[in-house]
Amino acid sequence: MNINRSIFLSSLLFFAAVTAYPQLFADTTADQFPNDKPDPAALRYAETPQPYSWQDLSAMALWASMIEDSAARQVAPYMFRIADAVKALQNAADLPTDTRERGEYVLTFMHAKYLTRYIENQTRLDTLLNNGTFNCVSSAVFYMILAAAVNLETAGVNTKDHAFITLNVNGTLVDVETTNKYGFDPGTKKEFHDEFGNVTGYAYADPSNYANRSPLSQIELVSIILNNRISYLLKQNGEEAAIPLMANTVAFLSKRTVKTNSPYFFDQSENLHSCLFNIAGRFVTAGKNDEAIRYAKYLETRYPGDPKLTEIKDAAVNNTIANLFRQNRYDEAQHYLEAHKNDVSAARYQALFAQIAASDISRRVSSMKTFADAQALLNLLEDPAATAVLNPKQVSDARNAILNNAAIFLSKEQGLSAAISFTEQNLNKYGQNTMLEQNLSAFRHNRGIELHSEFARLWNSGKRDEAAAYLQNALKELPADRNLLNDLRIVQQVQSKQRR
Repeated sequence: MNINRSIFLSSLLFFAAVTAYPQLFADTTADQFPNDKPDPAALRYAETPQPYSWQDLSAMALWASMIEDSAARQVAPYMFRIADAVKALQNAADLPTDTRERGEYVLTFMHAKYLTRYIENQTRLDTLLNNGTFNCVSSAVFYMILAAAVNLETAGVNTKDHAFITLNVNGTLVDVETTNKYGFDPGTKKEFHDEFGNVTGYAYADPSNYANRSPLSQIELVSIILNNRISYLLKQNGEEAAIPLMANTVAFLSKRTVKTNSPYFFDQSENLHSCLFNIAGRFVTAGKNDEAIRYAKYLETRYPGDPKLTEIKDAAVNNTIANLFRQNRYDEAQHYLEAHKNDVSAARYQALFAQIAASDISRRVSSMKTFADAQALLNLLEDPAATAVLNPKQVSDARNAILNNAAIFLSKEQGLSAAISFTEQNLNKYGQNTMLEQNLSAFRHNRGIELHSEFARLWNSGKRDEAAAYLQNALKELPADRNLLNDLRIVQQVQSKQRR
């Protein structure tokens, strides 16, 4: 019998872009996440006081055998069968009074009346009662129930891939290999060793072989039924199918005051954690990013502060934004990030914010139409988070392109004077810049032509005093403009002749 050898501890893989992935399970809604809520009976059994009666052990074992099965509601008939077996055993005329002899009698009784054929993976008590097939776990649990009914004290033992019983005989533990009718204190019994290896395929670990055997409490032995069913489901149906049984196993064993320290006894709490997180990760790789976020947030109620959940949410938000980027839906990407700001780590939020801002800058630089558009981009460039993913040259090139277009827009919207003032301010702010200097020279030249043309209009229309006053103000704006200086000489010459 293979006692849950398989532990699935898959690592989570995250992709910057969503990749094609086969459908792992049916389309999942928030109400259809794997059921990890234990059956109330699991906690009820976990809190059952010891020592367990045969009725307690029977109920536990049948529950472990049948929970999450369509036949789980049909437990009562099996309890009646066990009760009949107990009655037959208790009323047996030749039932010994000696503890050791009674322990061997129970094994003989069980094999003679109930056990028919060994099947390695037949771990369920209900199936044993149906057709007599058994393995080491189901036979050990059945022996434990019958032993409790006749006041015998038992516990479990497990090895790498086998389980059996120990019987307390006046303070001495005696092995009971329940898969074999000769298995009571087998020691060197020739009949036992001839049959045991051939039937089960396993080697008996005698009491002196401490390294290869570990004691189990009665509830831990019963839980191996669940472990074996989980192992089968993991192999046949995948993690999602096994999660309900894992959750029930964790709850079933949750009240133990002493836990076995055995390398062969698997704690399903670790398996449950791994499977739940693997499924959350597969939502991401399957492109179901919103489901991944919702499921990760649900898991945070079970595993608060687990950093893997933050990784899952980071990956899901990242992948959604990557999809929106590929479709040039930058505004939606920004809104999505802000909506999930509290779902991602601070570092991932800052990185995604910077990526969105950088892409937005590039897009908006090429689509600017007004000075307001340009000014908004200049303000954005002042935000360190927005430029975090840009190197200094990229920032400088983007700023130069914006400033150049901004000055042109401003010259059209508010005139060349505003463009000159804007360019001068930015030269003072950012220092020497050949492009800005060339723009400033062009703006001043064109402004000089504007001022000269207006002066000439006034002068030629005979409004010479008004023209002279206009020229004085124009020179205050552009004191070095050659056209205006030539105009000044004309005015001065005329005024000089008039004074004579």
